[in-house]
Amino acid sequence: MFNKKMITTSVFVTALAMPSVGCAQSKSQAPDPEYDAATMLTPAQVASDVALAEEAYERIHPGYTRYTDAETLKEAWAAIAAKAATEKGMTIGDFYLEIQNVLTLIRCDHTKAELPNQLAKERDVNPVYLPLRWTLIEDRAIVTIPAGTGLSRGDEILAIDGRPIAEMIAEVAPLIPVDGYTEWSRRSGISESLEFRGGAIDHFGALLWDIKPSATVTVTNAAGTKRDIVVERIIHKKWRALSKLAADAPAANFKDAIGFERLGSQSAYLKVDTFVNYRDPVKPKELFDPIFDTLRDERRENLILDLRQNGGGSNDAQQALTSYLFDKPVKLATDARVKTLNHKGLEDYLWTWDKRAINPSALGFSRNDDGSYSLRAFVENLIKPVKPAKNGFRGKLIVLTSDSNSSASATLIALLKGNDRAVLVGEKTGGSPDGNTGGLQFTLTVPESQIRMRIPMIRYFNDLKGFETGQGIAPDKVVPLTVDAFRAGFDPALEAAKALFE
Repeated sequence: MFNKKMITTSVFVTALAMPSVGCAQSKSQAPDPEYDAATMLTPAQVASDVALAEEAYERIHPGYTRYTDAETLKEAWAAIAAKAATEKGMTIGDFYLEIQNVLTLIRCDHTKAELPNQLAKERDVNPVYLPLRWTLIEDRAIVTIPAGTGLSRGDEILAIDGRPIAEMIAEVAPLIPVDGYTEWSRRSGISESLEFRGGAIDHFGALLWDIKPSATVTVTNAAGTKRDIVVERIIHKKWRALSKLAADAPAANFKDAIGFERLGSQSAYLKVDTFVNYRDPVKPKELFDPIFDTLRDERRENLILDLRQNGGGSNDAQQALTSYLFDKPVKLATDARVKTLNHKGLEDYLWTWDKRAINPSALGFSRNDDGSYSLRAFVENLIKPVKPAKNGFRGKLIVLTSDSNSSASATLIALLKGNDRAVLVGEKTGGSPDGNTGGLQFTLTVPESQIRMRIPMIRYFNDLKGFETGQGIAPDKVVPLTVDAFRAGFDPALEAAKALFE
């Protein structure tokens, strides 16, 4: 299930001053039937699940028609049922892919489908993952963790089982949701993703292609020597463990995500790889205070803040960092809206970490002219001003950015740029500088297939000028990572940032 504090949590429901509401046991909590990805659904079962999903998204999702018109979405939902009718049924695996295709049309990074529990469990039984890690650099698949496969860090993957890697990427990329029109940000989910178990190639590929226990990987090295390597695929649990083999692997939890070092006598470097602070929570100030005390006490004038690995996370970590970077109160959002308070008829299929949100009290909201509801300031931290910390940094700030930035990290980067507080160096980000849809999330489980889908409840609004709707945040100085630089162990964005202090 979706973790109860995933993405950008708030005090939304817990402070709504509403009574606990009992509800019947959700049908989504019923035990999963014994099926696999090849199990057939009847046309009637597909049509039933589609109708429920369409109704739930149309009623609840606050950004449902933000980027795609209602008629296009209606036709996309209908096409799934029509295909099942024409083909006299549909496998659960194919149905999952069809659902994910529709959800990407909403263009919200927090909107996605999860595998049914039974199919997800099979990923730790059936070996479908390559026993290595790789990433996309300059649209090339570059090995980052060879893990004893006979490959080397920096080798380029050309094909897997004879299928060109470029064709595989083109097939799975449309299944990765992005905010707005930030198509370039799909790259970060192609090879590695916690959201899509192992990254899009492995996660969706196991349903798209005939995956064998052994795989032939065609690679070339820096010298241009081409060869084939045969590897044994591994289960998801072992694939996750590969990250421990790399010293520079991004941290999964906020408590492990912070790195700090001095640069000469006047500068410093601070990296924050994630704001995720729900799996192993800590108090953010306890981590940040010693760092910013050092910057103040040593009178350091320049700071490089590296957010390139940061895809977002928890509000408390994001807000805490914000407080150290400004000398005046700032708001991370000016408004937070939900589309409806009425979930009648959907209750049995919705789950969230506070069941009271399924039947919320109107006391915590004010009604808008368009029929939506704004959360009142006393229940939503993000629309309250973040007060500057007494030991905050007041010097020159450079922020390193990448296409992995989204959600809470993109919001912070937009705030820094919108207030002319920082110089941005690196790559264009994902995310929505004018405000994302996230916050409290529902998980909808459709009963026939048991496919689970995430529906964000809140849309945030930012009052920042100079950003193009749906286009992420452009750095002031574009410095992409190249394959040659990666192989040489050179970090061009970091070196470009250091040069700005000279």
